[in-house]
Amino acid sequence: MPRPRTPLLDRRRIGAAALRLADEKGTLTIPALARCLGVAPSALYHHVSGREEIISLMREELALTTGGTDQDWSEPWERALEAWARSYLAAFASHPGAVPLLAVAPLAEPFMHAMYEKVAELLLAAGFAEAQVMPLINALESFILGSALDLVSPSVMVSDVTRETTPHLSAVLDRTPSDHTRAEHTFDIGLRAMLTGFRQLLSDN
Repeated sequence: MPRPRTPLLDRRRIGAAALRLADEKGTLTIPALARCLGVAPSALYHHVSGREEIISLMREELALTTGGTDQDWSEPWERALEAWARSYLAAFASHPGAVPLLAVAPLAEPFMHAMYEKVAELLLAAGFAEAQVMPLINALESFILGSALDLVSPSVMVSDVTRETTPHLSAVLDRTPSDHTRAEHTFDIGLRAMLTGFRQLLSDN
């Protein structure tokens, strides 16, 4: 048979399909990905070395399709860090099924190293100590990853509360949005609290 004019596989297609699969199934396996792409599992190994490289392609596809590489780092550190956190959240929220996979995979990609270089440069220029920078980045990322999952969680996460036995909890739940704005409001408050804490840490240096 003649060879197809357009190759059945390339690395972009593999990364995009892996993201879709993770969103739909919440997991990633080589056989399932091969079925999704309509090829034999062995065909994938002509383009990737294994599952870890596929997860790397997922991360790259996520950055390419969400504009994660377009961050403006010329603003004051708090404003730039907030913009980064919001863009990061938007990227992960668009593919929540991939969050558990991406959150624990080592960051070996040069484009990710370049992004972290910008964040490190931003925080060091602001006056944070070298030993503080990665803990601050990791803390912010942990918050963002949790917030991404919260965005796709049910709008009501605490239910069937008995007012007589939990009056204080009932009172605060009465003032908590019960629609999709709950997670957005939670992220806004949490991000403001984190940046306030970062600012206090900087003033203590």
